[in-house]
Amino acid sequence: MTSAELLLKPAAASPRKGRQLPGWLQWRVLFGSLAVGVVLGAILVAVAWTAFGAEQMAPPRDVQLTIPSGTAALIAVGKPSAIPSQIQLNQGDRLILVNEDVVTHTLGGWSVNSGTSLTIVTQSAITNVFACSIHQSGSLAIIVNPRPSLVDGILLAFLVGVPIGLVLFAAASVFRNLDLEPEAA
Repeated sequence: MTSAELLLKPAAASPRKGRQLPGWLQWRVLFGSLAVGVVLGAILVAVAWTAFGAEQMAPPRDVQLTIPSGTAALIAVGKPSAIPSQIQLNQGDRLILVNEDVVTHTLGGWSVNSGTSLTIVTQSAITNVFACSIHQSGSLAIIVNPRPSLVDGILLAFLVGVPIGLVLFAAASVFRNLDLEPEAA
């Protein structure tokens, strides 16, 4: 046999020892892999929310902002107050303004008289800068982060789980078709 004949001759088919599954069973393996992937995705989402989003998943909390005595006097002479210029809350948290100063202070449309407190419940997610009398700049930023819902968790579980399920299905297909028996010498 010449070298040209060797090049043109088709290679001998090697017998496949992997199992071929009927079509209906392949669909069952696919759906089973997707189901396992979604369950694993839900577990990963729950772990991630617990590890990284515990504050957002916690029940609503009370955040107290105390306006100390002498704040108005500090601002009048041009000195900064010790109150933070930005407050981060989660949806549903309550901001409690306690005025220990001798004058009435304002925050946005709210007024807090001397010696009283005001409670603001954060109903919706916002990022806003409010005019205030407790800072030399005259403003206070309030950031209210949205609280994730059950729908968010389900959507994330599918977004994470479907690719995991497809990888499991691909791995099952590859392992099913592997030639695992050693060749006889």
